[in-house]
Amino acid sequence: MLNVLHSFANLKANTIAIYGAGAYGLSVRNDIAQERPDITVACFLDTFKPSGTIDDFDLVNINDVDTTLLQSLDAIIIASANYEDIGEKVEKLGFSSLYILMRSLEDEKLRQDKNVFEATEALISERDYHRYFHTMYYWRYLALRQEHFGDPAPVPPLMTSIPPEMREAFTMGGQCEILDYKVWDKRYPSNYPLIYTDEEVDDCLRRIDEGENSIYGQLDVWFREALQKYPIEGTEVAVMGSLTPWYESLCIKFGGHPVTIDYNAIISKTKRISTLTTEELKSRKSGFDHAISISSFEHDGLGAYGDPIDPDGDLKAMRNMKNVIKPGGLMFFNVPVSWDDMIYFNEFRSYGRVRLAMMFEGFELVDSWGYSESRLQAEPKKVFNPLFVLKNK
Repeated sequence: MLNVLHSFANLKANTIAIYGAGAYGLSVRNDIAQERPDITVACFLDTFKPSGTIDDFDLVNINDVDTTLLQSLDAIIIASANYEDIGEKVEKLGFSSLYILMRSLEDEKLRQDKNVFEATEALISERDYHRYFHTMYYWRYLALRQEHFGDPAPVPPLMTSIPPEMREAFTMGGQCEILDYKVWDKRYPSNYPLIYTDEEVDDCLRRIDEGENSIYGQLDVWFREALQKYPIEGTEVAVMGSLTPWYESLCIKFGGHPVTIDYNAIISKTKRISTLTTEELKSRKSGFDHAISISSFEHDGLGAYGDPIDPDGDLKAMRNMKNVIKPGGLMFFNVPVSWDDMIYFNEFRSYGRVRLAMMFEGFELVDSWGYSESRLQAEPKKVFNPLFVLKNK
């Protein structure tokens, strides 16, 4: 059972462990040392980091936790945003004295604490620092790509609204709501390819080893758990759509060979990643062992990437996966979901109780992380990002 801990003064424990060996976990350890020197921190626990030491403290991977360790603890404090999943993991081991730390910034003590305001100033300074270098490198990038690849090739026209004659099909006869949203423009010239290098892959692998996630946060945690549960070692894995080699690197980390498939050509200067365009894919004679599609198909047919407007663009992409993946192969699959079917034109679809079932046709749902129909029903228009494992029938 997860207990909310507003102050360490309320913690009745002599010996504890801290779940989460990142920066937040270390700060919690320091706070306990200052506020409750009578409490002994026996060790850190972590989902991904291997057992060893951190900051002169024992670090135990959750898979190495035994009954002896748990019996020595009075409580576990979860220092992670993934506290719900972590809580379930630990409770399955038979330990229930779990706490999450929720210190409200509305507390008078914290409002008077200058560190809160200094931390805000530090974040603003860091933002400005990154903005400075982003601007500098962006203009260098524009100049270099024109020098190497010439003038940009023309891009398709950007559709800013759904043509009236297609609206009925997009709404599925009134079953899907179309919401006004900012117009996305993700088009880029076909002669300006992405370039993946060994250096970038090595950097991704380093960050993965350190427990970092991409912009999808919790989804990456689930993805790693899925790859642990359903091994891909020694297999060829299609990666559908890519802007950085992050998921290719995760595939490499777990022993697979990624083949990135995208509308536009990607130049791979590393032997660890192969690439195909969607046109080149059509002439491939054999299927892939498995596939990865993370936040990809929900964009198909909406035109933001220069693709043709098509109310069934996503369904067609999904049907094509039947040919891409060998029978019995798995697809690690993510799209946004909600209870109600919605389109945030022209950025993405959110798959509700009608269209999600249409996407799964021809596949068996093997497993999922972060998907709960009761949670969706409670907030019908809230968008979630679960992970599904589908098997090609």
